Amino acid sequence: MKKNYIFIIILFMFLFSVNSYAKEKLGLLIIAHGAPHKEWNKPVLNLEKDVKELISQKKGNPFLEIKVALMEFNEPSIYTAIKIFEKKGIEKIYALPIFIAPSGHSVCDIPTILGLYKDKKILNQLKEEKIKVVDTNIKFFLGPTLNYGNLLKDIMLDRVKELSVNINNESLVILAHGDKNYEKIWSDLCREIGSYICGKTGIKYFDYAFIEVGQSFLVDGVPVILRANEKYEKTIVQGLYLSMGVKSMSKKYHEIFKDKNIIFSNKGLLPDKRVSKWIVKRALECVKKEES
Repeated sequence: MKKNYIFIIILFMFLFSVNSYAKEKLGLLIIAHGAPHKEWNKPVLNLEKDVKELISQKKGNPFLEIKVALMEFNEPSIYTAIKIFEKKGIEKIYALPIFIAPSGHSVCDIPTILGLYKDKKILNQLKEEKIKVVDTNIKFFLGPTLNYGNLLKDIMLDRVKELSVNINNESLVILAHGDKNYEKIWSDLCREIGSYICGKTGIKYFDYAFIEVGQSFLVDGVPVILRANEKYEKTIVQGLYLSMGVKSMSKKYHEIFKDKNIIFSNKGLLPDKRVSKWIVKRALECVKKEES
């Protein structure tokens, strides 16, 4: 009887060790575009602490390490983050691109940087921009962009509500980066968000424009804003950007908007805890999907 008992203990220990060995060490990589000025990156970098706190409250946190990385301009870069993961012995990384919607960055650049996709033209471009491509044995699972789910609609609704006073005299304009190669996705997204906000607030007029990060503000943004302001006494202009407000973009064109009741929002999506919650939810969904 004693021998059988010892055998059962040894068998249990063996099975436990096999299961522990088979279970891969997981990392969560949150990838944002990055900006030239460190101040602009702060709301994005703060996501790391928020996500760690939120995910630690979940039962059975699967991630050994969680890092935020910037695609370009500043550190921590994707390359730097991967080196940290390697030192931690991470075997698989769930990478979430914190971009508004699919674009050349999320579909081509990031997979190339991670070594998942190879295109000579993209590799040369990354080299010119001094962005290091990762060479690692770590496996990657690439998640969705922020347009997955209701996150954008809910935050944008609250941003507009903060600026709205009298819906009967107000019009709304959404400014976004856009991507010509994914124009339908971006257009559908802006129309969906605009319709949602109008439905929830009662604002009757809405329009949108793609202005990159302000480069085509004058050509593509100004005409749409002025047209909206002709129809209603007040126009709310809200940007669909991660951490940038459109108020700073409009200052250069102060004379154009002089004596007009146009309110430019100084807020992007961040800071907002819902972004951190979205990241945690998507990350855990990815793990569950992979394990099932």
